[in-house]
Amino acid sequence: MALVLLLTVSGWAGGAFGTWTMNPARSTVTPGPRPKSITIRIESHAKGEVFTLDRIEADGRIATSSTLLYLDGKPRDFQDPACSRTQSSRRADSQTVEILRTCANGGWIRFVRRFSAQPNELVLEITEQQAGGRRFERHLVLEKRR
Repeated sequence: MALVLLLTVSGWAGGAFGTWTMNPARSTVTPGPRPKSITIRIESHAKGEVFTLDRIEADGRIATSSTLLYLDGKPRDFQDPACSRTQSSRRADSQTVEILRTCANGGWIRFVRRFSAQPNELVLEITEQQAGGRRFERHLVLEKRR
């Protein structure tokens, strides 16, 4: 039974590895102007996986964020200009990975990454709760680069 579970998780993770680009027509990115592009890279790592998010903003500025996901649900120290305190990551099921960042200012950011019903497509839901109470939700549809 454990071997079947290991093979299932390994097969799913292998399918997620690679580079994924946002389909702007099918994605909702608010507030503010829509970025020119969003690309995520998911790479294998001995302790889990590396999740990298690249954005090119509407004004041409480039932002990159990369983090190691241990996928064990344990909170670990996390440092980022937008949110620093802890980050945890876990596989919610065979199709879904959840990343939760809690910020020192009382806010939090939750990423839920799952396979879509469409082949070679990922959905990334990002929910951000700011310390002042404002909440933002983003829905990204990402297609695998070949």
